[in-house]
Amino acid sequence: MTDKLFLSTVRSVKSAKTPIWMMRQAGRYLEEYRNVRASQKDFISFCLNPEQASAVTLQPIARYGFDAAIIFSDILMIPWAMQRNVRFKTGVGPLLDAMDKPDDVNASCLEWLDDKLAPVGKALNLTKAALPDETALIGFAGAPWTLITYMAEGGSSRDFPKARQWAWQEAKSLDGLISILVDATISFLSLQAKAGAEALMLFDSWASAVPAAQRDWLVIRPARAIVEGVRAHGHNQPIIGFPKGIGEGLLRYAAESGVDAVGLDHGVDPLWAAKNLPANMPVQGNLDPLS
Repeated sequence: MTDKLFLSTVRSVKSAKTPIWMMRQAGRYLEEYRNVRASQKDFISFCLNPEQASAVTLQPIARYGFDAAIIFSDILMIPWAMQRNVRFKTGVGPLLDAMDKPDDVNASCLEWLDDKLAPVGKALNLTKAALPDETALIGFAGAPWTLITYMAEGGSSRDFPKARQWAWQEAKSLDGLISILVDATISFLSLQAKAGAEALMLFDSWASAVPAAQRDWLVIRPARAIVEGVRAHGHNQPIIGFPKGIGEGLLRYAAESGVDAVGLDHGVDPLWAAKNLPANMPVQGNLDPLS
């Protein structure tokens, strides 16, 4: 089997070459992506169409020869599977049926999660079979806190007032929701690992909204529980954590969450990261999306 540069690097094996991939490498900047997208009824249906999701995952590999492909999907697939009516509105972004309180969702939704998300696994199967031998395949999920921000607010928000208020005023019920989302994320990442994902990524896109006093509870402990849960299911794929905007909290996250590598947002000084992160921890990113 061809040694895959991305996988060896994310496992802390140093090489003369740096692997390259982009988080949104399948997207609107590609004409071939736009052509496929125009034929799809809506974004969620697109993500749940295994053949088309696989096709657009492969497009940037064919064009640019990146060292890894990340499956075409969305961090909101878990809330969608929990029947939160996730949809995407042009010019607005994601919309959901906002929750009134954290216990609006209960653990019974986990019973049908794998069935509803099975098309993502099929897309991974198809993609793995079609990728060049040297190209790694990445699966991913949204982290619990980031999912909570969308589920509470009903979409994107500048400062997530409802989610943050829950953290201060409804801690017990919010903890229950976190537990449900941890279990859901373990199941979803395990599904992807079984389907052919060779690395997994956990996106905590709104970790920046968490006060320092609550980072352990809302960001680090859930990530650690997810990593441990995926391992307990027998999956040893490297896991990359990306707690975007967490600042100096990245140090504890890297040391305590159990992830194998971390993503750096463009606000992180890479020299600071090299000096302070655990020795030999792989890092990725640090590019300004507008650069």
